[in-house]
Amino acid sequence: MKNQKVWLITGSSQGLGLATIRYLLNKGQIVFATTRDSTRFSRDLFEHPHFHAIALDLTKEEEVKMAIGDVYKKYQRIDVLVNNAGYGFVGAVEEASVQEIHQVVDINVHATIRMIRHVLPYMRGQRNGHIINISSMAGLISSAGWGIYNLTKYAVEGFSEALYHELIPLGIHVTILEPGAFRTRFLAGSLTTAATIISDYDTTAGNRRRMLAGNNGHQPNDPEKAAAAIFQLIHMENPPLRLLLGQDAYDRAFEKIRLLQQDFQRMKNITLSTGF
Repeated sequence: MKNQKVWLITGSSQGLGLATIRYLLNKGQIVFATTRDSTRFSRDLFEHPHFHAIALDLTKEEEVKMAIGDVYKKYQRIDVLVNNAGYGFVGAVEEASVQEIHQVVDINVHATIRMIRHVLPYMRGQRNGHIINISSMAGLISSAGWGIYNLTKYAVEGFSEALYHELIPLGIHVTILEPGAFRTRFLAGSLTTAATIISDYDTTAGNRRRMLAGNNGHQPNDPEKAAAAIFQLIHMENPPLRLLLGQDAYDRAFEKIRLLQQDFQRMKNITLSTGF
């Protein structure tokens, strides 16, 4: 089939990942979908000839390496990697325990890099491919109560930008996807809360907790339209390094730009005073 690609998508049993799988299958694409528990996929997906479920623990180096090798052996190529696996964490920075921080970083950062490291030998051999790393508007602008999640998404932004420049000469594209709030089960099933609550943060991190709890099911963006945008993205001749998804993401990104410009201009005299 013309324009048929082999996709590998992590964290795909719900939300944006699942919406993307269904959209791609309807477009005749070949999809390998990873999740810790493959029984979470519905029966109709398993009946589709181009759907392949992979039960995979993304924190296990050898499991990831073997799974990616098996994908390549089946079709002799991997065209698109979508690093979608991840979860949120809400709580003030002081409220977060070392263990809680490690859990979020392991999936949102380490697992993403692990997938990339083991996919890249195949994409380099092909001299083509597209890596899509799911960040967030939280990777661009921080909020009280969201600091540990901000930490992970800023990390994804940072290494993805470097990766973009490393892979351009090899014919491999990298795009950072920065979604706003999408109407998925993220707030219900993929969000953890700090076990420790400190009352001094009630009007900051506490407000964030309450706001997120009340927002579930009312997010302004449609995951099916995000899936369509991803499909459009990988067919671009010159895909962007960053792609915002949603009016809320667009507005917040430009607010961040405004705040940066404001601070840089306000402190310009001190900034320029440090030269010899």
